Amino acid sequence: MEDTRIIELFFARSERAIKETKEKYSAYLSQVAYHILRNVSDVEEILNDTYMGAWNAIPPTRPDNLKHFLSRITRNLSFDRLDYKTAGKRQAQLVELDECIPDMRNNVESVWEAKEIGLVLNRFLGTLDAKSCAVFVARYYYSHSIDELAKEYALSARQIKYILSKNRAKLKKYLEKEGVVF
Repeated sequence: MEDTRIIELFFARSERAIKETKEKYSAYLSQVAYHILRNVSDVEEILNDTYMGAWNAIPPTRPDNLKHFLSRITRNLSFDRLDYKTAGKRQAQLVELDECIPDMRNNVESVWEAKEIGLVLNRFLGTLDAKSCAVFVARYYYSHSIDELAKEYALSARQIKYILSKNRAKLKKYLEKEGVVF
């Protein structure tokens, strides 16, 4: 079913919207949550919470891209669960980006800045070659491990680490050039 039709079902408050969303996106959203949580039972709970979150957000929100809208809900819920389970300890892949972008999740005053940084980050990703961009997004958005990336892209773990390190340095310079300083 087309996303626009699914969104219309949400607006009509039809429970079929959840059924169609599950049918179309459960595999994708499961992957997103699993790469963050690494626990199948947590993933099931997160998916249910994602569908409930979508139900509560649509309407009034009318997402332009349902897949990305749902993945954002899933990621946020997954990171919240991870924070809870690890008592607030941050995971290694998130700490790697601290040299470029500090954690802004707990600073309410930074919401606007975070949105602006997101726009700058998207422009930065557009400057990378396809493989570097894919590796960067898979690591820092989808939380894939170094080993998973190495296997997926037929590279060594050392090569993946090098690509990520090089692109974090590029990101830092790009943010400075764009006037984003911390």
